[in-house]
Amino acid sequence: MRIWTIQPVEVLARLEAEQVLYADPAHIWPEFRGAYDWLAGQMQRRIPGYGGGYPWWGWYNPKPDLRGSGHLPRGTRGVRLELELDPAQLLLSDFDAWHIVLNQGYLALTEAEDEAWDARFRAAVPDSRAWPPSEPWHSEILASWERIFDLEALAASEYWGAGARYVQTTFETLRLADVRERIFFVAR
Repeated sequence: MRIWTIQPVEVLARLEAEQVLYADPAHIWPEFRGAYDWLAGQMQRRIPGYGGGYPWWGWYNPKPDLRGSGHLPRGTRGVRLELELDPAQLLLSDFDAWHIVLNQGYLALTEAEDEAWDARFRAAVPDSRAWPPSEPWHSEILASWERIFDLEALAASEYWGAGARYVQTTFETLRLADVRERIFFVAR
């Protein structure tokens, strides 16, 4: 399967020297560590032979347009790597829905579901901002996050279905042997 990952040029230099790289957890912002831990657990469950490392991120759809901004900090020299990977080693998810995970929210598919869950939660949990919330709320939130992988349900959802679909992917190892194309750029 063809995917793209955007990296600073220093990552490509390391990849050329070492041939195989694993994601460095030191680059994960502390406030997102719980979401990344959860995602690593999902990769463990869903990817055969997964070794437990943190994810590399890539794009499945659409191919990243380097004329836009937001890929890397402005002025950073970067490279868009086109990779050819075994689909069994990838975990596809919805980019927009992933932000619910990052923000520790409940991922509803409809407005009615969202409002009903939120009303029940706020009535039962005194401090709705405390993390993690008490049970069964924590388990319900975690279960809702698994919807980021159900691209068909999200596409059919009144909340998530409108507009362009941005499908990201995560994978455990970045291998030089998988690189098919390198496009260098300076981030805008």
